[in-house]
Amino acid sequence: MSQKRMSETKRKHRFFQSAVGVVAGVLALTSCSSDSTTTSTTSATSSAGGASSSVSPAAQTALDAAYEGVSSDLTALTPVTPQASINLYVVSCGEQVPGCSVPAAAVKEAAEAVGWTVTIADGKLNPEGFATAIRQGVAGGANVIVPIGIGCGVAQAAFQEAVTAGIKIIGGGGVDDCSPKLWAAERLWLEGFTPQQQWEEFGKLQADYAFGKSNGDVKAVVLSFTTQVWGPWISGGFEAELETLGGGEVLTTIQVSDPEIADGSYIQKVTTALLANPDANTLVVPVDGWLTNGLSQAIVSAQLDDKLLVIGRGGDAAALDLIRQGGAGLDATIGTAVQWGGWGSIDTAARVLAGEKGVYIGESMQAIDQENNMPASGQYTGNIDYQAAFKAAWGV
Repeated sequence: MSQKRMSETKRKHRFFQSAVGVVAGVLALTSCSSDSTTTSTTSATSSAGGASSSVSPAAQTALDAAYEGVSSDLTALTPVTPQASINLYVVSCGEQVPGCSVPAAAVKEAAEAVGWTVTIADGKLNPEGFATAIRQGVAGGANVIVPIGIGCGVAQAAFQEAVTAGIKIIGGGGVDDCSPKLWAAERLWLEGFTPQQQWEEFGKLQADYAFGKSNGDVKAVVLSFTTQVWGPWISGGFEAELETLGGGEVLTTIQVSDPEIADGSYIQKVTTALLANPDANTLVVPVDGWLTNGLSQAIVSAQLDDKLLVIGRGGDAAALDLIRQGGAGLDATIGTAVQWGGWGSIDTAARVLAGEKGVYIGESMQAIDQENNMPASGQYTGNIDYQAAFKAAWGV
């Protein structure tokens, strides 16, 4: 080995050791502890923080597709009269993270708009907690249970108990992957998309954004959520779209579970993987809350922010604040109007209780960065007045 090569190897080794020490410190600290929208057409950049550069037509097309995203205007929403005196339980996947608590609160708000009684039960980010919260609904005499971001299979026994008790389960972003199916209805998104394809679309848009911003030279570390059935669908959607686009590669896929999120151990797991893949220029994260609960801080502390394009999913207010700030360990996210979706769950429940089928509620999703689709403040809520549309359909 040449002297120059040996010197470079030693330098990288010293940096790795130093960065891991910084990450450990951040982990220790972590464990202790609808406004107007800006939209513009932006050229892709050559790096996470680089200046604008000329890009291929394919890269610009992918970036434009990410910014446009997918949505509905709810003009096809038909009237329905919600039943009176309904006792509804919202099972939140975990009230400590906005990706669960914000849509849970939206379901509560929508249900109260039609006069229903509502209780939020905290699933506490683990399957045992999900089951306990579902059983709270059974014990509380619920007529309807809406599980937020929770699939059927992860708490099948508890869902079966609820169905046996005569309770109707209405999807709140998760899927009925039980066999046989147990839920009265999943929440429908857009015509032509199955529930699985909806989750894959998040990954697809992440890939479009990464491909556009890197001019087709994606070298990604991908985080895959293992607790919920939809986790691999997001990461699978990213990989499939990257292959379709014909540029870039996934260097490694890191599996992360709810227990690792709850105890914070995912932070060191992810940053160590990033340091072990020095060629990585993109980090793909399936839940914004993972970044705002310590991972973004660890990325900055380990001096990885300048070389990485970090793409989340959710559009949480805290995540958008990091993007607005710049240089804070999160560059973009695929925003999804989860509050819109929460109101859609109540629309679905009202129709099922009226003996009808659910309709497509069409919550929007699109790439958000500093210059594109960024709300002036707060949470991403989509591009229409969805509350007015639902209230008109419900006659309230």
